[in-house]
Amino acid sequence: MTAQAGTANQDRTPGRNAVSDFIRRSFSDRRTGIVTVLALIILVGGGVPFLEWALFNADFVGNGPADCRRVGACWVFIAQKAGQLGYGFYPQDLRWQVNISMAVSALGLVGAFAAARRYQVALAAAVYAVSVVLSFDIFGGRLPGLTQVAVEKWGGLTLTLLLFSIGVGVSFLLGGLLAMGRRSERPVIRSIASVYVEFMRGVPLIAILFVAVILLPLFLPSGADANLFLRIVIGICLYTSSYMAEAIRAGLDAVPTGSREAAYALGLSNWNTQKLVVFPQALTISLPGLINTMVALVKDTSLVIIVGVHDLLGSTQLAIGDVAWGNVLWEGYFFAGAVYFLMCYVLNCVGRHLEAKARRATAR
Repeated sequence: MTAQAGTANQDRTPGRNAVSDFIRRSFSDRRTGIVTVLALIILVGGGVPFLEWALFNADFVGNGPADCRRVGACWVFIAQKAGQLGYGFYPQDLRWQVNISMAVSALGLVGAFAAARRYQVALAAAVYAVSVVLSFDIFGGRLPGLTQVAVEKWGGLTLTLLLFSIGVGVSFLLGGLLAMGRRSERPVIRSIASVYVEFMRGVPLIAILFVAVILLPLFLPSGADANLFLRIVIGICLYTSSYMAEAIRAGLDAVPTGSREAAYALGLSNWNTQKLVVFPQALTISLPGLINTMVALVKDTSLVIIVGVHDLLGSTQLAIGDVAWGNVLWEGYFFAGAVYFLMCYVLNCVGRHLEAKARRATAR
């Protein structure tokens, strides 16, 4: 009985030890104690009013502006504007087309990733390309049996997701080619890839978007369809691929030379060596940089509002402009910021999961 009681006490002590250890470290010396007290003051001073505004005094249920007391946050505004924030001005009776487009895009990314894990590079590229074309055509209602919707009515969170899903895959493929080009033994190819990457990394994305929207149609053949969304996607992909290229090139440079030599000694061709040996190691090494570039891409999609396309942030600003709701700036921007944070956080979690799997595979 005494041994059992001692074991029970030991089971209860880890939590208490953790708390006491935290307190001891927080007040280990005078400077640390002062910083801890200041942090607590800021946390309590800012956290309590925020909770009162966002939760305790907020209005969650209602059908219009009259249901908001204006004491706390008016989340009724977000609920009533959810359609606009999610789909922009896309016709409500046709939003099922957008939902199918999002499903096709997600399945394409998953299928391409599954094929790439089995080293089937050509199949992964083909699956992704088909999903991109289908998703874009379904979103715009260009396929038989669908209703065509003008690009000016596209918007909201779904447009942000479509921009990301197309941009991340195209930028990754183009970035991989550029990374190999920068390491090519042929001076012409190496110079062209280097100039492209350095130029794109040195030019603001806003400038590239303006060039894509205004100047790109001038270079298209007469009568060609210069779709606004397509031009924006081209500009984003050209910009993001330069950062993808540098992240992948860093991984390629870090792959030990012995790995290539061992693959060649086994009789593998240069293509199989790159596909089966070099690139898997390089992508594992460059994974943090690639995830960081993807997170930046999510946030960069908000810049399309400058060229007249209303993504999540643009649709939020349009919804806030409804004078019937009064001042709902805090609610609108807080919601948009929370959604962007959630998307970036999910990407970070996926990146950490892939890194953990890669470490376990390397250990085995």
